[in-house]
Amino acid sequence: MLKTFQAQLFLNTAMLVITVLLFTIAAGNFFYSKAIHEQTIVHTTQLLNQVQTILDNYIYSLEQIITYLSENEIIISYLRLRNFYEKGRIDYETEARVQMFTYVKNNPGLIGGILIANKNDMYISNEIYRISRNSLKEDTWYKQAVAGNGKNILQPKPIGRNIRNYHSYSTGDIVSITRAVKDPKTDEILGVICIDMSLKAVEKLINGITLGKAGYIFVIDENADIVYAPINDTVYRVNTDMLKKNAGIQYINNTRYRILYTESPLTSWKVIGVFKNEELPVPLITLYKYLAIITLVSVSMALIVSFGFSYSFTNPISKLRKSMNMAEQGDLNVRFNVQEYYGEIIQLGTSFNSMMDKIRGLIDLVYIEQKQKRKAEIQSLQAQIKPHFLYNTLDTIRWMAEAHNAPDISKLVTALTMLFRISLSKGKDIITLEEELEHIRSYLYIQKERYEEKLNYTIYCNPALHTCEITKLVLQPLVENAIYHGIKQKKEGGTIDIRAEKSGQSIRISIADTGIGMTKKECDRINAALLDYEAREYTQGYGLFNVNNRIRLTYGKAYGLHYIKNKKGGITVRVHLPLKSRTEDVQSSDKEQSC
Repeated sequence: MLKTFQAQLFLNTAMLVITVLLFTIAAGNFFYSKAIHEQTIVHTTQLLNQVQTILDNYIYSLEQIITYLSENEIIISYLRLRNFYEKGRIDYETEARVQMFTYVKNNPGLIGGILIANKNDMYISNEIYRISRNSLKEDTWYKQAVAGNGKNILQPKPIGRNIRNYHSYSTGDIVSITRAVKDPKTDEILGVICIDMSLKAVEKLINGITLGKAGYIFVIDENADIVYAPINDTVYRVNTDMLKKNAGIQYINNTRYRILYTESPLTSWKVIGVFKNEELPVPLITLYKYLAIITLVSVSMALIVSFGFSYSFTNPISKLRKSMNMAEQGDLNVRFNVQEYYGEIIQLGTSFNSMMDKIRGLIDLVYIEQKQKRKAEIQSLQAQIKPHFLYNTLDTIRWMAEAHNAPDISKLVTALTMLFRISLSKGKDIITLEEELEHIRSYLYIQKERYEEKLNYTIYCNPALHTCEITKLVLQPLVENAIYHGIKQKKEGGTIDIRAEKSGQSIRISIADTGIGMTKKECDRINAALLDYEAREYTQGYGLFNVNNRIRLTYGKAYGLHYIKNKKGGITVRVHLPLKSRTEDVQSSDKEQSC
């Protein structure tokens, strides 16, 4: 029994290679024959597609030319002429001939001629002339174009026409494209444009392609009539009605032929390839000999390569395993040397090194965050020393005010006492939202007594949110900023609107003022600083950035403060906190208190 991974890998690799080679010999005959047939079909189909594409390009080019001519103002003006003696005929005719000559010149060997005839039996052409005096309107090609009502009509091998080309093209040498021209003003058919495409270009293209030893290509139209065919005694014996799924086998003159075709989406013409279904070019017995020799050599090489492969594969894995064992024992400085290896081993080693770097980084980050949190806790405890002394003193003053019948002073001192009592909270850093709002209400009452009508405030809160937990004293510094930096600077004073709402699984508290506000650039600067955990402002006392720091240290970096400019010209501070309720009962009702 094999006990090492290297030995198992060597044996498995050798068996795999030998099995694949033996299977290759057994299946070689079948797949080789099939591949040759498929390759022949694919190659022939590609040739037919190339011929079809070039032929479609020829037709498309001529259709573009006939479209340009049918929309040309000179051509339309000529077609509007009523008789041979009408004024301007010579100018229109001269310009029209120039237009036709340009297209024929730019497409040498493709355009056999262009003829333009109007409904008044007048025509012009540089290459085509009328044979008899009979009206061209009586020709079949003219009538078919009129019936097409502005569509392009293809007519392979047009016969019985009353026109002839100076180059003496026969009907089998051309394909005619005709189109009726309409008056753009009246939509009346003015005449017909006829372009003869020379099949010489098609002949040159097709004759340059051979399929096997005796194969050939020919073209038929949508009615199965031959458009072009080379000189061959079997072309007219091909039964095109028997073609199915782009391939077929037919016997012609006791010879087995394979027939393929492609159909044009532009003209519906078919390009058909015919070639003999010949035997395979290489005898299978020769193939067996080659495979036997290759197999013997390959098996020998496979055994050697498998041994080297198994060693090269297991050696770096063994070293990586040792590095993992060292990391498991607590050595976080261990790293895998990836420069000695390649491929997936580099990826594994790089992932291991990256994991160790992240573990080291997380340990350092936790250390820094714990240090920051402890610093904030110490600052909070230090800040509670003075309020505790003041709380006891103010409580004494309140009893003295009541004893001397001074209710206003007593009420004001009571609010201030409540303010300090909640700020102490028996040393707790987490209080309920109701207690935090009561702290703000006391603070605003004191400020209201100071600023009188210059300061107003409203507080909106869902009663079901009262039991939700919140870090204490996060709202008072924000309200204080709104008063001293916003409303106090405004001569007529203003209003502070405090709203606590549920937002998904979070609490959103907004503090909006109608003070002097600030620019968007200033808001962006503050928000950027709030997102920067190492911002310089965090060291500047127990204020705005200290509040944001405490929230992020307590709940995570997804929470904190955000400044925006509101519609009333002031500033809105949004406090984002997680939804943590002691009763887990958060409903959707509102409570409003105002002053």
